[in-house]
Amino acid sequence: MKIAAISITYNDDYKLNEWFDYYQFYKDELFLHIIVDNSSSKEYLDKVESMFVDSFIIKRTSNGGCTSAYNDGIRYALANKEVDAIMLIGNDIKLESGGITKCHEFLKSDPKLGMIEPVILKKDSLIIEDFGCEISKTLFMKSYMAGKKVSDIEENYHYAETVTGGLNLASREFYEVVGLQDENLFMYSDEVDMGIRAKKLGYKMAATKATYAWHQHINENKVIDKRHPFSLYLVARNKVYLAKKHFGYCRSFYVFSYFIVISMKNLVIMLIKSKFNFLKDQLWSIFGALNGFLGNMKPNRFSVPN
Repeated sequence: MKIAAISITYNDDYKLNEWFDYYQFYKDELFLHIIVDNSSSKEYLDKVESMFVDSFIIKRTSNGGCTSAYNDGIRYALANKEVDAIMLIGNDIKLESGGITKCHEFLKSDPKLGMIEPVILKKDSLIIEDFGCEISKTLFMKSYMAGKKVSDIEENYHYAETVTGGLNLASREFYEVVGLQDENLFMYSDEVDMGIRAKKLGYKMAATKATYAWHQHINENKVIDKRHPFSLYLVARNKVYLAKKHFGYCRSFYVFSYFIVISMKNLVIMLIKSKFNFLKDQLWSIFGALNGFLGNMKPNRFSVPN
């Protein structure tokens, strides 16, 4: 077992200590730990280097989002011929000690398995967040058994159309055949794209009950605990883009129309309820759907966090 794990970071001071604590539980199971920094400040990067002394740090000169950053790490891992599996792990993920080894055993149990994940639970709970996902007609991920207790799971594993992008383990052959992430996406829906591509090439994805992980959801905005508006822009843009990429114009128009209707409805609701902090989210979602439909995937002031 020689696993290369990749984590990405960008000025994550607000969760750096938690990330380092979580790392202690799984570091001894790794052959190689790769951190890709998305052009953070020197002060923050100095902190990362001083704490993760055994990790290899790739220092990007620009923010490539999740997709370009993960690809940098995957390329580095694949260049090492001893690496037999590659894990992507978000820096707000807490794993059981020994969990990576169990994931690797499950991955190697079936030669058709290309990428797997453990049961992912909600923050510090036994409530399921993700046990494999299906992909809806609008290209949203539908988590299997989400909201139920982990004790409700009867099967040892669950085959799925895709698994979460924030925590997964894949064989090196998976990336050699399926390819790297689509860098047009920047962030969000990368797992949808990868799931569709993997299925076309005959790979299976699955979740295993052998071990648990917790998605701690550490958001920077502590006051209202929500993501930045650029997230809504990217979600809408990327799903419309992927609909056209994989299924053609008609599906793209369907997904585009879905986002426009939902966002307009939410705009009215937020105005009525005087939730003005959420208005920008809906407007940016509309802009994202429009640019996805037009095929405009270039970075702009809506798509890149500041």
